[in-house]
Amino acid sequence: MSPPPTSRRRRVLRGILIGAAAVLVVPVFAVPVFLLAVPPPIADFHPEAWTPGAAITIDSSSQTEVKATPIMAEAPYGPEDIAIDDAGAVYTGDRDGNIIRVAPDGSSERFARVGGRPLGLAFDADQNLIIANHGAGLQSVSPDGTVTLLAGEAGGRPILFANDLVIGSDGVIWFTDSSSRYNTTTLGDLPSYLVPDFVDGRPTGRLLRYDPATASISEVLDELYFPNGIAFDAEEEALRIAESTRYRILEYSLETREREVLVDDLPGVPDGMNIDADGSVLVALYDRSEALDSLIFPTALAREIMIRLPGSLFVNEENPLTGGVLVLEPGGTVRHWYRGLDPAATNVVPHDGRWYVGALLGQPVRVLPAP
Repeated sequence: MSPPPTSRRRRVLRGILIGAAAVLVVPVFAVPVFLLAVPPPIADFHPEAWTPGAAITIDSSSQTEVKATPIMAEAPYGPEDIAIDDAGAVYTGDRDGNIIRVAPDGSSERFARVGGRPLGLAFDADQNLIIANHGAGLQSVSPDGTVTLLAGEAGGRPILFANDLVIGSDGVIWFTDSSSRYNTTTLGDLPSYLVPDFVDGRPTGRLLRYDPATASISEVLDELYFPNGIAFDAEEEALRIAESTRYRILEYSLETREREVLVDDLPGVPDGMNIDADGSVLVALYDRSEALDSLIFPTALAREIMIRLPGSLFVNEENPLTGGVLVLEPGGTVRHWYRGLDPAATNVVPHDGRWYVGALLGQPVRVLPAP
């Protein structure tokens, strides 16, 4: 015998109330249990909440969808940066600590084994390949492939996250050390160390200066928010430094030794930077995530939860990050935004009328015509 309609309605209503209560109450108990049961991946995790500003508005007439073409027959794992020697050969690094040389026909060979994870690459005046190596420090590779460690520490602290570099006309090397907390030694091998540093939200990066004439290294700036790409202005009077976890680019005057914000509220996460022949600034960007900006970054609790989740949920081969190249006037105003790179570019290197772009994971070095 079936229950009367009134009884059925009461059961349905009770079920709805129980379900609603579960939705509301279970997270209240589940979150503390989760936080206690799953420790953060690194000690002393006290995240700094921050609410990002809305991205600067870029007119549709200043946006163009672009596509890059691979120059390699094989895809190395993590060709972050690109350097081109006087003979036109293309060099990149991979996550296994190799430097790879790419021939014009797309074939590649290992040029040197440097260990760590080579990120920033640039040739000096003697055609030594200078490397900002995550996990190793600042290195030099001679034309015959001999590897020399130039600096493994600065200011009494190890260089944990050498990231990008630029070499002045005087031979002095400026480079970024992105984080004192998150790298291979503290977290093991991860697709990206920007994500945990982003979630932490504290400024633990620095700008370093190495003078090869005296083999001396000095700490120039400290407490930077994941300093990443770095580039001179056209006159070498100032350095531009990308603060990835603040969506902005700083300008550091070599004369006054003061820093200021060159451009804020970028439409993406800035990675590598370069300067074009006309003095414009080329910035490789990852597309911003509205969910991170509005739900995660503004609260410490959301950051506490996210840091405990597997990094592969946010950065992985199956769903690579997308992005583009933002072109800025020397003064910091936006000239154009070249969008739609899938996967995103980690750096953009202008050479002989083309832009060479790197990638975060298992993708080849690519190229697109310089607009």
